[in-house]
Amino acid sequence: MTLAQPGTWHSPITPEMLTESGVTFGYTQTFAGELYWDESRPSENGRNVVVSGSGKDMLPPPWSASTRVHEMGGLSWLVCAWQEVTGVLFAEKTDQRIYWLAPGADPVAITAESPAGTLARYCDFLIRGSEIWCIREVTSGHETSRDLIAINPTGEIRILDANSHFYAHLALSPDQNALAWISWEHPQMPWDGTELRVSRISSQGDLEASNVRAGSTSEAVNSPVWANNESLFYISDKSGFWNIWETSSLGKNRQVVVESAEWSKPMWQVGMNLLHILPNGQLVGIHGSPALEKVAVVDPTTGAITDFVSELSNFNHIAIAGSQIFAIGGGAKVPAAIVEFSATSPANSATIKEIALPVNASYFPAARGVSFPSKDGRTVHAFISEGTNPDFESTDKPPVIITAHGGPTGNTTGVAAIKRAFFTSRGFTVVDVDYGGSTGYGRAYREVLKGKWGIVDTEDILAVVAGLIDAGIADPNQILIRGGSAGGFAVLNGLVHSKVFAAGANYYGVAELTMLAQDTHDFESRYLDSLVGAYPQERDLYIERSPLTFADNLTSPLIIFQGSDDPIVPPSQSQAFRDACIRNGIKHKYFEFPGESHGFRKSETIKTCAIEELKFFGEVLGFIPEL
Repeated sequence: MTLAQPGTWHSPITPEMLTESGVTFGYTQTFAGELYWDESRPSENGRNVVVSGSGKDMLPPPWSASTRVHEMGGLSWLVCAWQEVTGVLFAEKTDQRIYWLAPGADPVAITAESPAGTLARYCDFLIRGSEIWCIREVTSGHETSRDLIAINPTGEIRILDANSHFYAHLALSPDQNALAWISWEHPQMPWDGTELRVSRISSQGDLEASNVRAGSTSEAVNSPVWANNESLFYISDKSGFWNIWETSSLGKNRQVVVESAEWSKPMWQVGMNLLHILPNGQLVGIHGSPALEKVAVVDPTTGAITDFVSELSNFNHIAIAGSQIFAIGGGAKVPAAIVEFSATSPANSATIKEIALPVNASYFPAARGVSFPSKDGRTVHAFISEGTNPDFESTDKPPVIITAHGGPTGNTTGVAAIKRAFFTSRGFTVVDVDYGGSTGYGRAYREVLKGKWGIVDTEDILAVVAGLIDAGIADPNQILIRGGSAGGFAVLNGLVHSKVFAAGANYYGVAELTMLAQDTHDFESRYLDSLVGAYPQERDLYIERSPLTFADNLTSPLIIFQGSDDPIVPPSQSQAFRDACIRNGIKHKYFEFPGESHGFRKSETIKTCAIEELKFFGEVLGFIPEL
């Protein structure tokens, strides 16, 4: 083992590997006892392919199952029996129309082309009789509407419900005589307040006598699953954590699981249903915190929880077939795997397919969850990933990179990530911060950011820095910060409101809030109401929270990466920080990439960013990294 300064270690994780990251898994489903999932494949230009448990591709190239509902996407396909034929329903990426793919045939369009100036998008499919029921989103100019629709085999559409602005999680009762779904309105986001609605289905197939079973503007519910033809289980955060509840036709709601742990996640994408029911009536879900999640079976009568044994730490996308349970998981040395559990044997599991690491696992760190005290009695959570390389060691304290996640309603985990290992394998310690407002720690932690975006997240990041210094983990002179989008917003605020960072890396960070409030897509158009305040009534507050307002306070070196076609953070915002660096004589680098938007997609862009960021940190801290 070679003794060398952290940051200079040679790593087999190359910048090219960041652009060559392999297949990612999406949703899981089962039909007729067989498992299906979707894979996004960079080697096929990001094509999203439905795959069977036997490994067979269900969609031939160039077809791609991908919906752009809410601009965030969601569940875009369904393996099912329709008109007595088993096939695949899917929303095609290019034109967003629904297609039907029968065995041995080419996909056939079910829905019509969108008229000029209008785009119809679809998601969350189910079959009732000869009809396809789903959510439809129609955007025309700056106007967006959504409804529940039924589509017959010739493509004719009936509107089932158009009384809400947002819909999710369609669920038919076992006898198919009732429909449950989740709905919500502006200005709520789906983690703020939603409603569980139930409607009887008439003999003509219309929805009638719709009623709200659970939820409100201050209670977020999701994932309805029918217990029988009258009662449903669902997930609610009424207790302060997303726990499992039951509602009956008599209007009585009962908390099934009472636990200070989350059983759900923020619904950024439609179709992320995290609760299922086994044939024996037991429930299956995922619970825990970002540091450790478990797939579990719940006795709905007693609320007793039985965890499945797994070496993986985080899970998503459950599907069931009989007593078999499937989930997508990840761990410190496993980026993603499709895992099978058995309800009758909780201690056993099998891996169906796994994403392989590009290099030996010894170059990937094992992240550990930590907590630090913050302002006003708060506790802030984070993950520490120490420099990990079997070929090198050092007696020097390593430089620390603070990473702020995007969202900001999101979180980080300790699951293996090549972007993190790119730095840790070179000797850096990387600390991912779940600042106040992050998910996975209960509603109170999530809501601490309400009205205080730009304040609480900044305070919590600085509290983590102080805690790392006090614990002897970080050298006060070698602390860096990086992040993109909402994470870039945190980077810029950290730099203009403190002097603790040796340098920062800003990826298309939100720098000016008024523009963000005035021009964004429908799903997030009222997001800032809760994070900052009503606009334009509280415009002064938006200016006060914008890091661009304080750009001349910047004293730390800054490297900026910006897309020339970014509609959310236009180049002018990043250029203003570049100009502040020039005015104040601050070391900086500015990269603006033609054709890139909010989030980089081109291989050359991603590789350039990795190389230049690492070189910039080396220049600031006085070492030359090996690339």
